[in-house]
Amino acid sequence: MPIPPFETDRLVLRPFALGDLEAFHLVWGDPEVIWWGHTETLEESKERLAAFVELCDGLSEGLGWSWLIDKATGAVYGDVALQPAPDPPGGVEIGWHLARRAWGNGYATEGAAPLLPHGWTLGLAEVIATIVPTNRPSVRVAERLGMERRAGDFERTGLIHGVWVARPPLH
Repeated sequence: MPIPPFETDRLVLRPFALGDLEAFHLVWGDPEVIWWGHTETLEESKERLAAFVELCDGLSEGLGWSWLIDKATGAVYGDVALQPAPDPPGGVEIGWHLARRAWGNGYATEGAAPLLPHGWTLGLAEVIATIVPTNRPSVRVAERLGMERRAGDFERTGLIHGVWVARPPLH
């Protein structure tokens, strides 16, 4: 079972599906958005989307990728993810990618916000975000979500990443 659908004030979040090629290419085919390895052609986007859908089908319950869709217009603004973290093993990572047309409107924060409490219902002890520190917009999203920078950076895909962490609130 993937991430369940969520609604926020302005957005509907729903899992990726194979029929989402146009939306996927809008986000993942844009070198300004996926600057570390965007897809260059529609065919590449089709293959990567299929790989994401297959990956999500095999994830633990409640994890996966979801679209951020405008409630009023149906426009896709980007995606959010709650997925196994490549580092540290056994961890869970939150992430977000926004189409350029949606930058600066708070959609990443609004879309990612329901994923943290969802993670706590799954029993997660923490959720991390791995961010290239010079990517200030993503750092600001993590900070608005209440995430704090953890000491120690690491290299992934030739880029230095910092780790931001969120933990469930104490009751």
